[in-house]
Amino acid sequence: MSFLQLIQREIINALKLLGLGPSRWYHDEDAEEEEELNQEEETEEMPEQTEAAEQQSEEVPQQPSPQQPQLDEKERQSYQSELLKRLQERFTAKQNAREERQMKLLREKELAERQLNPLKADDTPANSEQLEFNFESENRPQEETPPVKTTSPAALPQPVLTQPYQLPPIDLLLTQNSIVEADVDEMNDAAKKIQNTLDSFFIDADVTGFQRGPRITLYKITVARGVKVEAVAHIANDLAMALSATSLRILAPMPGHDYVGIEVPNRTSDLVRCGASIASDAFRTHKGQIPVVLGRNVEGKDIVIDLARTPHLLVAGATGSGKSVCLNNILISLLYRFPPEDLRLILVDPKIVELSVYNKLPHLVVPVITDVELVVMALRWVIYEMEHRYAMLAKVGVRNLEAFNNRPASPEPIYDDDHNEIPQKLPFIIVIIDEMADIMLTARQDVETCLARIAQLSRAVGIHCIIATQRPSVNVITGVIKANFPTRIAFQVASQIDSRTIIDGKGAESLLGRGDMLYKASDALRMQRLQGAMITDAEIENIVNFCAAQGGAELNFDVIKSVAAKPQPTDGDDGIGDGGFDGQDDGDGQEALIRAAVEIIVNDRKASISYIQRRLKIGYNKAASVIEILEKRNIIGPQIGTAPREILIDSPDDAFPADTL
Repeated sequence: MSFLQLIQREIINALKLLGLGPSRWYHDEDAEEEEELNQEEETEEMPEQTEAAEQQSEEVPQQPSPQQPQLDEKERQSYQSELLKRLQERFTAKQNAREERQMKLLREKELAERQLNPLKADDTPANSEQLEFNFESENRPQEETPPVKTTSPAALPQPVLTQPYQLPPIDLLLTQNSIVEADVDEMNDAAKKIQNTLDSFFIDADVTGFQRGPRITLYKITVARGVKVEAVAHIANDLAMALSATSLRILAPMPGHDYVGIEVPNRTSDLVRCGASIASDAFRTHKGQIPVVLGRNVEGKDIVIDLARTPHLLVAGATGSGKSVCLNNILISLLYRFPPEDLRLILVDPKIVELSVYNKLPHLVVPVITDVELVVMALRWVIYEMEHRYAMLAKVGVRNLEAFNNRPASPEPIYDDDHNEIPQKLPFIIVIIDEMADIMLTARQDVETCLARIAQLSRAVGIHCIIATQRPSVNVITGVIKANFPTRIAFQVASQIDSRTIIDGKGAESLLGRGDMLYKASDALRMQRLQGAMITDAEIENIVNFCAAQGGAELNFDVIKSVAAKPQPTDGDDGIGDGGFDGQDDGDGQEALIRAAVEIIVNDRKASISYIQRRLKIGYNKAASVIEILEKRNIIGPQIGTAPREILIDSPDDAFPADTL
């Protein structure tokens, strides 16, 4: 019998004693059941008598039950108060028992959670004061509860989709290339001019063929035995003058072949569409994990690379040479290949206007970043996500993201160190920075350190970076960045020095612009000359609107700001860091450094920044700070011209008189 039924029965008994309620409550239930059975038997045997008895029972008025108690007003009130008190005590006892069982279970959960992830003293469960009890399941055995799941504010947010996601159709792109018919007579005439120029300089070589591409024509020069191939490269300017070409590029020799290549610009160029490359078999049948379209080579083949094998890409070139169009081709290729649950993007656009059209994509982790301060936060969040993914891979026992996503489903859930269930599949994360120069001017040390760490470790967990810059100088493309970004794309640059900064060799200064590029793969010795694909703003907007109609985009930066307060390691020149060294005794290490400098100055009678730097083996900034502190404490004199500083004390005890007391 449930607790509610028990209360109902007690109330009925109380009303019986008080003489309240209908008269049917005062009959004995057992007597009523026996009377009903007897009436049924009599009805079966004598139906006529039963009808007469029923008529007689209707005529006779119902008499009150003799068991009805007769109580006066005082007894009735006392019995009523006693009954209510007894019901209240019983209800309170059962409720206290329920609360004790629930609190015991809650304490067991908290104890298990604290053993794995200790909580602060002021952290209490939010639902500890509001407990719901199910009185009907009083005697049921208690089931084991799974570990309490906690979600970190820095965890990768899930995409918000309003319907099952569909990849964009190819109809949103223009797929018809504009190919100019090759003029064979013009190419034969250019071949004769090259041959005549070679003969005029007494170079024993022959023009053996040519290959027309979308933007340039490659002429093949076979040199005789005993002739240096550099002889052809030395007459590059003479060949350009003979062909009336704006610029030409000589490959002496052609990598992987036995001839010298001369690349001459075409009079009329072909227009390569991004839609045609995406609709081609090279992209649709590509077996790479992250295929992206770059353009078309001299032979007319569409070039599709696997970003997972890259694994990071550096794009550089002058303004208007085609960098932004190349990034748009890469983004459109990704949108045509991956739904939001398989790919997440972080886009950085300090120029504000280049990537703002992608702000509505459901693939974004955060909105397009235009503030330089948020760039450092985003890179730190990527490092946090990278370390978290490595921890999950270690829990599962796999080495890379491909093995993690292809592993068989586990019969039991696996939890990470934060008590979160490890998902069956993780998406790729791609970070694209459109303009690197502005960021390096503002936060060079933080950005360079974060990019180096991401590039070194993130390949196995499916995180890849693409950075682009229009100023390919050593201040922007530093040695640390170049060492960790082996795959590079060079567009037209102003000088050979810029070309060497990007691709470690000359050639980019001879490009024609408007998508003409040199692609250097990380695992190939030969650079390919490609014509980048063209995509219009209307095509990009149509594709973004199609993707945005299927899901919502992120509207805030809470994910990356959640890890902004965590301290990050800095690369100081002496391993300690120069910030905050103002001469106050805020640490034993700083004061010990000052004492060591005083002893050196007193013993050697030399007080210069370079001498302290060399003797203590610290950085220049640290040594200069030490000298300034000693000058403030009147231990050494000021710097006057080129004369050495005056030493104002005779022993180290004079600098620290408190130690002699």
